[in-house]
Amino acid sequence: MTMTFDPDGLTCTQRDGDACVACHKKWPRPRIKIGRLPDGRALFACPECADALIPDPEENAYPRPRRAAFF
Repeated sequence: MTMTFDPDGLTCTQRDGDACVACHKKWPRPRIKIGRLPDGRALFACPECADALIPDPEENAYPRPRRAAFF
């Protein structure tokens, strides 16, 4: 499940993936892919905001750690 964000409410750095979509934090650079823009560009969040934005997994699912950049 990927969320689509409206780019009108985001800053340029958020739209470019250089800042968290929720709290605007730039350092360390957010690495958790949280959604996308309508044009397909990826948006990222810091670990703290990703925990709040990503819905809880359904039963019988085994989530992977969100802090890993690649699986």
